[in-house]
Amino acid sequence: MTKQSIVDILNKTIEWSLYLLIFCLPFSKSIIEITITIALVAWVIKKILLRDFRLKKTPLNILLFALFFASVISMINAGDKFFVAYALITKCSKWILLYFIIVEEMNSETKLKNLLTMIFLSGIVVCIDAFIQYRYLYTDVIRHYPSFKYTPAYSSDGFYRGFPTGPFPFPNDFSAWMLMILIPALVIFLFGIRSLFAKIGVGLFSALLAYFFYFANTRSAWLGFMLSMCAILAIKKIRLLMAVLLLILVAYPFLPKEKTKDIFCTASFTDRGVMWKNGYEIFMQHPIIGNGLNTFFGKYKEVRDDECKGLRGSYAHNGFLQIAADIGILGLTVFLLIIGQTFYCSYKFIKKCNDRFYKALSLGICGGLLAFLVHSFFDTNLHSLPLVALFWFTVGVLMSLDQIACKNEA
Repeated sequence: MTKQSIVDILNKTIEWSLYLLIFCLPFSKSIIEITITIALVAWVIKKILLRDFRLKKTPLNILLFALFFASVISMINAGDKFFVAYALITKCSKWILLYFIIVEEMNSETKLKNLLTMIFLSGIVVCIDAFIQYRYLYTDVIRHYPSFKYTPAYSSDGFYRGFPTGPFPFPNDFSAWMLMILIPALVIFLFGIRSLFAKIGVGLFSALLAYFFYFANTRSAWLGFMLSMCAILAIKKIRLLMAVLLLILVAYPFLPKEKTKDIFCTASFTDRGVMWKNGYEIFMQHPIIGNGLNTFFGKYKEVRDDECKGLRGSYAHNGFLQIAADIGILGLTVFLLIIGQTFYCSYKFIKKCNDRFYKALSLGICGGLLAFLVHSFFDTNLHSLPLVALFWFTVGVLMSLDQIACKNEA
């Protein structure tokens, strides 16, 4: 077997590992870890065989190295430095390398179409699972998660259908995943395709996701969705924006009473207020370089002042606050610069791109990413394995679109 034959096999291994990763992302944390590991090992072996250890040049390279450096120096303040070192390998390094694998391997229109097909098929499976959970069994058939807050008819409180979660443990996670899929699908439906058959397919797919997105009842995800759609429609300079906002206001009085009650429930605000207060206290212990990567959960046990003090950790339910507590203002600044640079590069691509589909795809993915980040301000998306994998995968795909579109136009 020639060296080129081995390289071809390795390329296919990486490619299909990425397809399997995005397809199984909602269903299995184990498969996420396995597929990333396989892709990484194949990628390293290919680099060794080709004796080419250069990383693909992208606008994010320096910032990604800076993020790694910020994570390393946060170790200074960590009590258990081996714990932080382990997190550097299994979390920070893994996501940075996944980004480089994606920008190197997702380099053709064929691969992009295959990837979008996998996302579509995964979405269909998730919707079927969520439908069975929400309407019939009240537990999903893949992971056996119950509908959130479901109460059976024989309960003293009476029957309550609860909120769909699909193969995710909570509706918040389900909504975060849907934001990254629903908004690109909507933008492609509105602006990216002319074929009637394709429009019907993407439209039905979007409607399915929108149905579950509404009933998942995640208010921070709704906020992210509305802000994102406002930004998209403003960029497209469409007066439909005012009509959409007016429709939302007009629809409110016709919502079921139990739905409006859920919308304006303030219990979660109180809980988050306590978590943010404790998170800020952790952050202020070492505000510049942080307490150490992945130490927040353990630190929370020490600062909480309720009956669980010393027994139970927690996430901040604000991804940005938790990043600041772990790797300081320095690390958070670098992370925000990565986000800003990603949006800036995507905006430049959208402005110069002449292809209708690629323009809509990039705009839609940016919209999904913006909504996801708004939602992350109130939740744990940036510290949940499936969702943080989706985040870095999305950033990698966004930074790949320019090279794919250029090849397509050539």
